[in-house]
Amino acid sequence: MQLCEVPAGKFWMGSDPPEGADNEHPRRQVETAAYAIGETPVTNAQFADFVREGYGARALWSAEGWAFREAFAIDRPRFWNDEAWRAYLDPEQPVVGVSWYEADAFARSRGLRLPSEIEWERAARGDDGRRFPWGDDWAKDFAAHRGGKRHTLPVRALPQNRSPWGLYDCAGNVWEWCADAFAPGLRSARGGGWNAHPPQLRCASRNAWPPGARFSNLGFRVAR
Repeated sequence: MQLCEVPAGKFWMGSDPPEGADNEHPRRQVETAAYAIGETPVTNAQFADFVREGYGARALWSAEGWAFREAFAIDRPRFWNDEAWRAYLDPEQPVVGVSWYEADAFARSRGLRLPSEIEWERAARGDDGRRFPWGDDWAKDFAAHRGGKRHTLPVRALPQNRSPWGLYDCAGNVWEWCADAFAPGLRSARGGGWNAHPPQLRCASRNAWPPGARFSNLGFRVAR
C-alpha cells in the first residue's frame, strides 16, 4: 500500500466567510508533525485480505467496533460480491459500504490508522491553502462528482486530481472516514463523494456520519 510522506510543517486550514460552513471558519495556519498518508483510498483489491481474515480477528477491533460487528453479524462490506452493485466492485475502485469501525480495524490490520482531519486536509490541499487538490478553480472534469457517472471510478482514473503531496482522489469519488469525532455520535469524513455537489469537494469541506454508516459514497484511506 503506497503512502505519501508529509514532513512536519504548517499549512492554511479552513476557509473564510462567505465560503463554506461555520465549522470550517476561520482560515488559519495549523502545524502538524511528520506523517504518511495513503496515496489513494483503500481499494477493493487491498481490502480483500481483510474480508478473508480480518472480520473474525478480535484483536484488530476496538471494543465498540467488535460489538457493532457482532450485533449485526457483519463479515464483509455491505455491497461485497453483490451483483446489483457490480458498478462499484472493480478491484481498483475504492472499497465502499464500510463503517468507521471496519475502516479502523482494517487500518489496525496493516499496522496503520485512520488520518486525522488536520492530516487529511493538509495532504489534500498542500501548504498554500488551495481550494481543490489541483488549485483554486473548480474543474468539472478533474473529479468524480454529482453530474458525472453514478458510481465510483477506479483510483487514479483522473490524474489531474492529485494533491501537492502526491495524493489522488482527495476531491470526489468517495467521502473518506477520518479518525476524529465530529460531534457526539458522529465521525468525521472528508473529500466529497461521487454524488456530492462541487462545493462539497473543496479540501476544507467537512462532513460526518454515525460510525456505523455503510454507504456507497463512503470509503477511507490510511495513515501512519
